[in-house]
Amino acid sequence: MRKLNKCFAILFVMTGFMLTSCSNDSSDEGVGESTGDYWPSKVGNQWVFNQDGSESTVKIQSSSDKDGNTYYKFNQLFGATDGVSATAGASLKKVKGDYYIVMDELNYSSEGITGKMTGYEFILFKDYLDVNQTWTGSYSQETVFNIPNFPALKMNVNYTGTILEKGTSIKVKEVTYNNVIKFKLHLEASTQGQSSSSDTFYWIAKDVGIVKLESSGTTSELVSYSLK
Repeated sequence: MRKLNKCFAILFVMTGFMLTSCSNDSSDEGVGESTGDYWPSKVGNQWVFNQDGSESTVKIQSSSDKDGNTYYKFNQLFGATDGVSATAGASLKKVKGDYYIVMDELNYSSEGITGKMTGYEFILFKDYLDVNQTWTGSYSQETVFNIPNFPALKMNVNYTGTILEKGTSIKVKEVTYNNVIKFKLHLEASTQGQSSSSDTFYWIAKDVGIVKLESSGTTSELVSYSLK
């Protein structure tokens, strides 16, 4: 029973990681034309973030084309939290004004338990929506653990994004960023009769990228960035 509860705990922690199998997305506006580049995407672009005194670098390492879209591959988007260590390949895809996060298979471990979660994608935000407008989506994932005779677990995730502010300014680490959109991504996950929810708040600046995010009492702030 302890191992079963630990597996559920891992699943929900990993759901809380999402900065993003099958996806079904919708919004009041559909797919609209972009109002500007809120996440500059060229190989070599990088952003350094500070979280609780520790710095980490997010960098675009490569790009590839598939089905008429360009995928920009990051070196990382995830790390470790609450005793759970996780690694996964992550990419950014932009379709007009829609910004997708695309995750490869996710591998993680905690207290001797290891697992693999199927990949997925979701719309992080839509830059053309007005304040209080929303977008929604859902997807499912399957996770297997290194426990003999333990069945695969399927998780269903629903998410809602909401534009909270637009065209504002924010000061982060003594630097003022203009043309900022603040939005919230609300996640609701369920599996085997158990459920969890989380809210992540993002501040993203035109021609810069994400400058700040807050989730579950943790804040990450942009320290520096370099664009090609």
